[in-house]
Amino acid sequence: MHWIDGLVVALYLIFTLAMGAYLTRRVKSAKDFFLAGRKLSFWSIGMSVVVSDIGALEMVGGTAGAFQYGIAQANYEWIGCVPAMIIAALIFIPVYWRSGIFSVPEYLGRRYGAPVQAIEALVWTLFLAAALGVFFQAAAKMCAGLFGWEPWFSVALIGVIVAVYTIGGGLEAVVLTDVVQCVALFVGGLTLAGIGLHRVGGFGGLQQSLRSQGVRTEHHLKLLMPVDLKDGAGQPTGYPWSGILLGLGFVLSPAYWLGNQAIVQRTLGAKDEWSAKAAMIFGALLKTLVPLAFVLPGLLAIALWGDRPVADANEIYPQLINELLPNGLRGVLYAAFLAALMSSVDSYANSAATIVCRDIYQRFFVRDESDAHYLRVGRFISLTVIALGVAMVPVVSAYQTIYDAFQTFLSFFQGPSLALLLCGLLWRGATPTGGLVALVTGIAGAAMMHIFSDIHYLHMAWWSFLLSLVVLIVVSFVTKPLSADLLRDLMAKPGPGKGEAAS
Repeated sequence: MHWIDGLVVALYLIFTLAMGAYLTRRVKSAKDFFLAGRKLSFWSIGMSVVVSDIGALEMVGGTAGAFQYGIAQANYEWIGCVPAMIIAALIFIPVYWRSGIFSVPEYLGRRYGAPVQAIEALVWTLFLAAALGVFFQAAAKMCAGLFGWEPWFSVALIGVIVAVYTIGGGLEAVVLTDVVQCVALFVGGLTLAGIGLHRVGGFGGLQQSLRSQGVRTEHHLKLLMPVDLKDGAGQPTGYPWSGILLGLGFVLSPAYWLGNQAIVQRTLGAKDEWSAKAAMIFGALLKTLVPLAFVLPGLLAIALWGDRPVADANEIYPQLINELLPNGLRGVLYAAFLAALMSSVDSYANSAATIVCRDIYQRFFVRDESDAHYLRVGRFISLTVIALGVAMVPVVSAYQTIYDAFQTFLSFFQGPSLALLLCGLLWRGATPTGGLVALVTGIAGAAMMHIFSDIHYLHMAWWSFLLSLVVLIVVSFVTKPLSADLLRDLMAKPGPGKGEAAS
C-alpha cells in the first residue's frame, strides 16, 4: 500500500474513533444507548439503514455474485429492497414507532405472548452473531487482497475499532458514523465502477464482451434466470426466477425490511413518526444506486480479465481496486471498504445487544433493576456478541460466497417471522397460540427442507412462509384472540399511540 493510501486510511480511522469517543459522553441512559434518545433525523437514519445493509456483504459478496451469475444479482436491491422499504415506511414503521417498542421481538411478544418473544429473540441473536461472522469473513478476504494482512489480524483489528465506539456511544454513535461511512462508500464504489466502465468502452463494450464469451456468460445479462440452470458440476446455480419473485420478492425481502432488528431499530430512534417513515423512503431512493457501485464491477471483471482463472470470487473486488485505481484514489476505496465493514459490524452488534438485554435478560431474568444497570449490561453484551461473531468465521467459510451464507441463514426463519408480522399487524383474529404454533412449525419445516433436500434457499423461504401462514390461520380460528384494548396500539390502524409511555 502506497503511503498516500495509508495516510487516507489512517485519517479515516482516527476520525471515526474520535467521533465515537465524543458521542460516548452523550449516552446517559439505556434509552440513549439502544434508541439514541429518540432524537435522530430522517436523513441520518436513511443513510445508516442503507450503509448497514450494503456493508462489506455487497462490496465483496455482491460483486462475486455478479461475476458468477450476472446482473440477476441486482435483484437483491431492485426487487429485494426498494418495494419492501416503501411498504415498511407506509404501514409497519408507524405502528412500531407509536407503540414505543425497542425491538421487533418485543412487538411480537406483545402481540403473541412471551414464548414467541423468547423464540424470536433467540433466533435473531443467533442470526446476528452468524451475520457478524459473514462480515468478518468479508474483512479477512478483502484485507488479504488489499493489504496482504493475515485473516485473523484483519478480523481482530475491525472488531477492536468497532467495539470502541459501539460499546461507548450506542445507537447514536452507530448512526452518525454510518453517515460518514455512507458517503465514503458511494463515492468509492461509483468511482471504481466509472473507471472500469471507461476501460471496457462503456455499457456497449461491456455487453459485447459478455456476449462474446459464449456459454460462460449467456445468462449474465438476464435479470430473471431459468429455474433449472446448472453449473459445470450439474448442481443448481444462480438465482432462479421463481425463487427471485416468490422467495425473495414476497418473503425474504419483506421479512428483512419489516422485521430485521438491525434495520427497524434505527427508525425506532427517530425524533418523530414522520422522520421514521421518511427515513425508509430516502433509503429506498439511495438503494436504487447500489447495483451501479457493487454489481456492475463483477461484470466488468469478466470483460477486463477474459479467461483469467479466479480461484475465489470473493477476492474479485479487492483485485479490481488494486488494478484500476491510482495511488490516493485507491486509499479512498480502502477507507470505503473499512467503512462498509464497520457499518455492518456496529449495526448488528448494537442490535444483538438490544435484543439480548431487552427481550431476554430484562424480560425473563432481571426485570426491575436500575437504568444504569441495563446500560452496563447492554455494553457488556455488545462486546460479547462481537467476540461471538469472530468465532463464527470458520462456519461461514464453508459457503461458496458470503452472500449465499448470509441469505441461507435468513431463510431458516424469515418466512415464519413474516407470517407472524403480517397477520399481527393486519388481522385482529391472529391469536397468541396460533402465532406460537406457526413460528415453531415454520422454523422446523425450513430446517427439514434444508437437511433432507437440495432446495434452493429462496424456495425454502417461500414454502416455510406459506406453511406458517396456513398454520397460523387454522390455529387462530380455534383459539382465543387478544382483547381489543390490548390490540389497540399493535395494529396497522391503531388508536392514539402511547408513544414514549409505552417504553
